[in-house]
Amino acid sequence: MTFPAELVHQAFVATPLTQQTAVLDYAAYMASPDVIRVHSDGRWPVDGFTLEDDRQQVAQHEADHRAGRSFAFALLNPVRDESLGCLYLNPLQSYLQRAGADDETRARYPADAAMVTFWLRQDRQHTDLATTVVEAVTTWLPGTHLWRCLPAEHASRQALESLNLHPVTLNLVTEKRPYLWFQA
Repeated sequence: MTFPAELVHQAFVATPLTQQTAVLDYAAYMASPDVIRVHSDGRWPVDGFTLEDDRQQVAQHEADHRAGRSFAFALLNPVRDESLGCLYLNPLQSYLQRAGADDETRARYPADAAMVTFWLRQDRQHTDLATTVVEAVTTWLPGTHLWRCLPAEHASRQALESLNLHPVTLNLVTEKRPYLWFQA
């Protein structure tokens, strides 16, 4: 997977998540405990999570980004002094294999297809920012990509549904989470 370095939009900037954005990322993460719990299905820590913990996670995201394994972006406001959330681009084929997709499901998508997920700050949930992000990122990304969210991610789900992205059904034998999938 290869992607442009960053997306500059009038409402936000998607820039690689790095140590330079870690403090902003931590502030957004800690301001969004309910969003984080829902987005991660309870897998990401919130209580007791420290800036140092965040820096360690960001370092791993940064290393994966540089190596081309996966791509994490901070979603910053246009002046780049506040994080609005994060955007993640992961190899779809790797996920499908881990989730037990059959050969027919895996054959539907090219090797360089991306799985796209994102979360937005808790105080941005009832704005049009999710729709703006989905629309801009869908246009920005090259090639095939599928958006993934959980049913309880209301802002993300509404954005994906409102833009008339097509719901996709994937046969995933080992995935226990009720993910919803969408494709442009």
